[in-house]
Amino acid sequence: MKKLIIAPLVFISMALSAQAQDPVKAGDDAYSMGVYYSARGFNMLPAIDGVDGRGAKVEFLIPVTAGIDYVFLAGRDEYVQDLDIYIYDESGALLIKDRRSSARAGTRFRASYTGSVKVILHIAQANGLGAWSVIVGRRGGGASVEVAKPGDPIPAKPETPAAGN
Repeated sequence: MKKLIIAPLVFISMALSAQAQDPVKAGDDAYSMGVYYSARGFNMLPAIDGVDGRGAKVEFLIPVTAGIDYVFLAGRDEYVQDLDIYIYDESGALLIKDRRSSARAGTRFRASYTGSVKVILHIAQANGLGAWSVIVGRRGGGASVEVAKPGDPIPAKPETPAAGN
């Protein structure tokens, strides 16, 4: 009899906790940071979001163009307590990071080359599973940003005509 009562309570508890994460709140949090940069000429665009627990690391690639300013802003819901963000160039060298103990993370830099950067979001502290969202801002060029995850095929570059053709 006790098992019949406990089992439904466990399932109800699991169902309620699974709905506790708030991806919309995480996106709103990231965009609230983006207001500052939008007022300074950055075009803010969504990049990636998800739900993870403490210690998770999420990697994704963002194409960059030389001379363009970029910001990467990470927002969160109430269950994520500390986010860190790292930006690496194509050779694996760390360009910039935000490891402050604040709940949100953000970095800004000017691309010195045309190619891509690898962004790593680290959920340094969380109370169970929490929602997070990363947005990308660009200033100084077009507003389009494409996100490619590691392992995705690299698009072929257009061929340039040979001299004399």
